[in-house]
This record gives sequence, structure tokens and C-alpha cells, in this order.
Amino acid sequence: MAEEKPEFPYIRGLTPEDEQRIRKIPFLNIDTVLIPSPYVKDKKIDKDYRHSYVWDEEGEILGYMVVYSNKKQTRFHIYTQVTSPFGRGKGIGSAFVEKLAREVPPESTIYLYVWEKLGSVVSFYTARAFKYEESTVYRKMTFSLLAGQAQTIAERMTRLRGKDFSLAEQLSRVRHDARKSLKVLLDMIGVISVDNFHKVVEDVNRETTALLNTLNVYEDKISEMHKVDIKELIQERVIPVIETAAVACDIRLTLGGNVPEVAGNYINYSRALINIVSNALDAIAGACRRGLIDIILQPHPEGVTLIIEDNGLGIEPERLEKGEDGLPLFVGKTTKEGEGLGTRQIFSSFGRNNIVVESEPGRFTRWTIALKRSTRSSSNLMAVLESRYISLFKISQRVLVTARSSRIQVAVFIWQLRQMEIFSYDLINQFSRYNNVRDIYRTVLLYRYGGHNWQYLKQELDKCRIDQQIIKIWLATILKRIKRNETFLAKKFDFDAFKGMLFKSYGQDIQHHIIFTLDPVSGRFFSSERKLAEHMDFVPYLGVDRNDLLRGEFVGDVKNLESPIVLGVWTVVGLSDIRRKLRLIRQGARQFLEMGLKEEKCLSFYHTTYNTTEWEIDTLKTTTLGEMANLPEDRIDEFITASDDEFSGLACID
Repeated sequence: MAEEKPEFPYIRGLTPEDEQRIRKIPFLNIDTVLIPSPYVKDKKIDKDYRHSYVWDEEGEILGYMVVYSNKKQTRFHIYTQVTSPFGRGKGIGSAFVEKLAREVPPESTIYLYVWEKLGSVVSFYTARAFKYEESTVYRKMTFSLLAGQAQTIAERMTRLRGKDFSLAEQLSRVRHDARKSLKVLLDMIGVISVDNFHKVVEDVNRETTALLNTLNVYEDKISEMHKVDIKELIQERVIPVIETAAVACDIRLTLGGNVPEVAGNYINYSRALINIVSNALDAIAGACRRGLIDIILQPHPEGVTLIIEDNGLGIEPERLEKGEDGLPLFVGKTTKEGEGLGTRQIFSSFGRNNIVVESEPGRFTRWTIALKRSTRSSSNLMAVLESRYISLFKISQRVLVTARSSRIQVAVFIWQLRQMEIFSYDLINQFSRYNNVRDIYRTVLLYRYGGHNWQYLKQELDKCRIDQQIIKIWLATILKRIKRNETFLAKKFDFDAFKGMLFKSYGQDIQHHIIFTLDPVSGRFFSSERKLAEHMDFVPYLGVDRNDLLRGEFVGDVKNLESPIVLGVWTVVGLSDIRRKLRLIRQGARQFLEMGLKEEKCLSFYHTTYNTTEWEIDTLKTTTLGEMANLPEDRIDEFITASDDEFSGLACID
């Protein structure tokens, strides 16, 4: 007679050791919207490990619930229930609630507090027979008390369990969950304060990952093979399992340059890799020595080679031999409790012909996996652009700040404005097949800063040829929102107070080189993605002679001290003019320090566009913003060098 499988195979009791592991897993730590104390309603309750649970799937904790109860076991407070972004869609939260309701006395009360802004969470519990009882206010946040009888909750859970959904219904649920995640993100942004800023950022990152994982799970269902970022998967899923394991183990991660996305199934690959490292940790524990797991990603023209090696017990040579099914004999066999399905899942996910297992008993086991480069075309680009457009369109429908808004609220508004601008770059680049995108961007500048109206913009875009006509509508609409928000900022807020935020917000664009033209006296500037504009395009809108302006560029986050800001000028006509231009650069460096950039930020220099002298700014010399800002007059000549006569009088590319 077959042994009956447990109803909740991945759920076990929470232990103090689990709590220590959970503290090390960022995606399982969220307390921004948690009521601060479990004793708000009843000061005589204590943590109840018997009725607190973790969801432990092959050594990876994907969720947990912490419960407090009174001595008589009549009242149970669900203080914390968290599901990892990588556990969304598994029914972890429902399983916790059902198990709790079945294991506590039927007449007992189960209750919890939920931040009122989390409407989806309130709906989750009310659908499971919890009812609203009262509200509690803490630090301007209102928490709703939801409670229900254990027996009633258990009966409701039985009716809810086991429903199957078609792919179309699942898509509807994915849309719902995605909207829910975006709502939660906006609500989290709404409670940002100086005290909780960093914690909210962590929670926003967690919720964003949950949203992406929700989409990945659905993509796995509708497409057997799609793009998988294997490097990100290892860093976000695999390494945390090793870092939080009970076995003392070091990790050595080696990444080859430009690791491409591979073709595969995100969920299957995740589970397979976790199975490999889980087995490795067991082997290391059996070897009774400090562990070392090597993870190597080596890109090559056809794809990526992934190597995972441990210094555990190893596998006997006879068990490495292949059986009639073409798999090594150790596959499907287990020395642990279970059915040995983990190794079968590994070979099923990656394919038996793509895996080589080598081992020496007592020394090591090495998995070498060949992953194919993703060849999926950019046919899904429109879906990505549409998704970004809808998201930005919805969150920018109204201007949600006023002249009385806090500095943090204004910062969020600026960040959102810049997200729309960066998105507009990607839309404009879609015109490049049939049009000169720099001409289009000059039209955009005329609309945003040159006094032309929206009708003019639409008419000019209508003249441009593009395969996907909807992109014209998206671009015109987003630019209208950008202009509205820019105009509002200019009218309501002092530029000097927010120029640092305005400049640093371009650091969100990690895909492009950002060029800018800067007035070193006022600090005003205009910026763009490099392919769309030249520095000279911005000069008319600054209202200053070109010879009194600076041109520059940077890549990525400006807080990265090693990535330099590059500055330069257009023209030098003599030694005294070079010195004057270096003083402009010095003033520009001072502006960047006023914007909040670090003194240690690297600074380098452009070749001068047009040089008619035998001297030039030394482009081989590097410095820092702090050193340049504080440069004394008697050191200015240190940044001047003799020009190459062969190129004197020639114009360099802007």
C-alpha cells in the first residue's frame, strides 16, 4: 500500500534557526507596512513556534508565517506572513492560513492587522472568512483588524482549494496581480519618510521582483522556451540558498564578460539549479569539512557554459555510469527522505545531452551544463514598449505634488518624469529605420522648449515613416506629459533647490550614454541620449553664447565614483582662451558639487571640437570633481599640453 503524501509537503514548523536564516534573505524581510508590535490587541500573547511555519522547498525558504497566541490557545495573532517574490503563484499564503486553521482549536479566533492601503491583502483574507472588526492608527498609518473563527476559515479554504484555471483565466489573474503590485508600489512610495526611506526602497525592490516573477511564471506557461537571464537567476535565487544554509560554505562566483540571456524555462531552471546546490550542500555536510561551491559562467558564441562544483563527498564511479535510459545511475536515487525526483528534474530541465557530471569520491562533484543562447527575435519588443507605456501613462495621469509637498515627494515626481523621458528615447529610436532620429529629436526640443504646440508635434511625427503607427501616438502622449510636468516644476519650485535631483535622475538610464550641455554659472543644463542629439542642439535653449558653456557626458549612475564625468568645450583660439575655458570647467565642477555629487567623482576631458592653437586641454589627464573645483590659479597650466601639430586647426567630432 502506497504511503499517503502529506497535505502540505513543503510546510514545516518555524524554528529560531530559521528566523536567523530569514534575516539574511532580503526578499523575506519586509516591515514597512507591518504593525510595529504583536501586542497591540493582547499583551499576554507569546510567539507560538508550534503554529508558526516556513515553506521550505529543497532547502530554499519561499515563505514564512509568525504566529503569537495566548496560553489558553483561544486567540492566534498572525503577526507576519511573507511570501518570497519567487514563491508567488504557488498558493503559499493560502496553504499557511489553511494549515493554521486546521491545527488550532476549531472555536479559536485567528486575527491579524493589515495596512488599509493594501486592499489586495484585505481582499485575500476577507475571501477566506476573515471579517473587519476595527482600525488602529500608528504613525499616520491606519491598520485594519481582521478576524475569523478557525473552523469557519478551514471550511472556506476547503471550498477555495483546487480550482483550475485556463490560460486565458490565468492571464486575467496575471493582469490583476500586476496591477495589484503596481498599486502596492505606489502606496509604498506614498509613505516614504526620512526615517523609513531605505527600508521602503528595499520593499519596493522586493515588490518589483515579485511583479517580474509573476510575469515570468506566466511566460513559462504560454511559452516552453523564452529568454532567461541566467546570471541574474544565479545571483538572486541560487546564491541566497547557499548563503543562508546551515552548512558552513564559501561561494566562489566567476562571471565571464557579457554573459548573454539563454533560451529556457525560468521556473524549471530555477528549481533545477536549486536542486543542484541543495545536493551539493548535503554532500558537503556529509564530508564534515568547510564547504566551497564554485559557480562559473563562461559565454561563447553558441551560448553559455555553466559549471557548479562542490568539495563534498563525491559520487562513486559506478553510479556515474549511464543506464538504459541514458541517465547516470545516481539519477532518481536519493540518500535523503524523498523520492529522488530532484536529479530527474535537473536532467529534464536542461536536457540529458547538455549535462556532464564528473566526480571523485571524497574530493568533488562537478556539473557542466551547456545552455543555448536565446535566439528569440525582438518580436516581443512591442509588448515590452506597450507595457512600459501603459505603466507610465497610468502613474502620470495627474500631478500629485504641490508647492507644499515634501522634498522626498518632489524627488519621486522628478524620478518619474525622468523615467518618461528615458522611455521617450526608446520610442524615438524606433523611427531609426526610415528616418534621421536627430531630426525627430530636434522637433521634440522645439515642442518642449521652443514654443511650439502639441499639434505641431503630431503633424511632424505624422510625416515620419514607421512600421508600427501606434508608436507615434505613444510618443506624442508621453511628450505631452513630460512637457506638462517640466512646466509645473519650473513654475512651482526653485531650480537651485532641485538641480541635483534633476541631474542625478538621468542616472536611471543605464543603457545609454547621456550627453549634456551645461551653463557653469547658473547650473542649468539640457541632456539627452547620445544617439539622438549633439551638444550644440541645446545651446539655443540655454540663452548663453556657446563659448561660455560646457559640453559633457556620463554613463549610468552618477554616484559611481569610478565612472567619470567627461567635460569639454567647443573652441579654443589661444593660450589665454584655454585658461578661461579651464576656469569654466572649474566652475562646472563646483556646480556638480552643489548638485550633491561626491568630490571623489572622476573627471576627464573631451578633445576640443575646434582648436586653432598649438596648445590644448590635456585629454590624457584625469582628476576628480573636488580637485578641479578647488584648483588654484597657479595650477591651471597643469591641465594644458602641447597639441599635435598634425591635427592643429582641425575640427574634432562633437
